[in-house]
Amino acid sequence: MTSINFLKLKNVKTFLTKVSEEIDKQYIKEYLFTQIQSQNLTLDNNSQIHYSYIESIKSYQISIINSKNKNVVLEPFVFVTKYLDKNDKSTDLFICNDFFALYDNGQLVYFNHINNDFQENALGTNETKLSGFEKNDIIEYINQTFTLNINNTYDIDEKQLLEYEKEYSLNIEKLPKIKYISKKSNKNSIFYLIYLFIILTSLAIYFINFINQTDINMTNNMKDIKLETAKNEYNNLLNKYKDNNKITSYLINLFNTLNNNDIKLISLKVSQNKSQIKIKAGKKEVLLDFLDYYDEDSIINNMTYIKEDNSYEITATIKLYK
Repeated sequence: MTSINFLKLKNVKTFLTKVSEEIDKQYIKEYLFTQIQSQNLTLDNNSQIHYSYIESIKSYQISIINSKNKNVVLEPFVFVTKYLDKNDKSTDLFICNDFFALYDNGQLVYFNHINNDFQENALGTNETKLSGFEKNDIIEYINQTFTLNINNTYDIDEKQLLEYEKEYSLNIEKLPKIKYISKKSNKNSIFYLIYLFIILTSLAIYFINFINQTDINMTNNMKDIKLETAKNEYNNLLNKYKDNNKITSYLINLFNTLNNNDIKLISLKVSQNKSQIKIKAGKKEVLLDFLDYYDEDSIINNMTYIKEDNSYEITATIKLYK
C-alpha cells in the first residue's frame, strides 16, 4: 500500500485571486508565481503549488505546500472517497474541527482553514464575514459566495477523519492523481529557453545587418519623440478608419497615464473586448498599481524581472474601452 502523508491546512498557505476568465495553460505557471510574489510569499526547493479554477466565482484557489515528505495529500481531498463508484450529483459540505471542504458533483470545489485569518483570506471585504465560525455561518458564507444550494452537511470529528484517510490510502490507485507544480525547473524548459535565445539572437543579427544596408536614418535618442506628436499621429491614423474615432480618447488617456507614472509602453494590440499590452517600469508595484487602477479585471499573462537594468516587464490583458 502506498504511504500517504496527509497534511493539515494549518501548515499550508492558501489564498484566492480573481480573474476575468480561466487562464491559458501556457501562461498559468507564470501567473501563479506572480500571484505568490504579490502575496509576499516565498518558495524553496521543497515547495509545491496546487491550484484550481473555480468557475462560479471566476477565481483561482492557490495553495503553497512546503514539505520534504513525498506523496503529500491535503486533508480536504480525502472526502473524494465518498464518491467512489457513485454518480453523485449532490453538493456537500464537510465541516471538521479546523477546516471545511465543499464538494459539488463529486469534485472538490473549495476548502479553507478555520482560524482568525479566514476572514482575511476570503474573497474580499465585500464578502460575508464569519463570526465565531459557527456551522450556520459557514453554510451561509458558502451559499452567498458560491451561489450553490448545499444538499448535505457532514460534521466530521477526528475519528471519522482518520477513517476517511484510511479509505483514501486503500483506494489510492482508483482515485484521480493530485497534480502539483514545483519550483524546480525542468530540463525541457531550459532547452526551450536556449533554443529561443538562439532564434532571437539570429533574428537580431539579421535585422542589424538589414538596417546597416539601408539609408534609413533612425534617431539614437528616443527622447526626441514628443508625446504630443505621437498622439497626433495616432489621431490622424484613426481618423482614416471607420468607427475608430471612439477609441481615440481612450488611447490618449492611456498614454497620459503611462507617461505620468514613468511606465514604458512596449507594445499594444487594441481590440474591443480585450486589449493586449506590454509595459515596463523600474518597480513592479508601479505596474501592478497601473493595472489595478486601469482595469480591476485585468489579467497578468506574464511578469519578468530584467536583471540588466533592474526593471520589470509585464504582458497583460486589459479592457481598454467598451
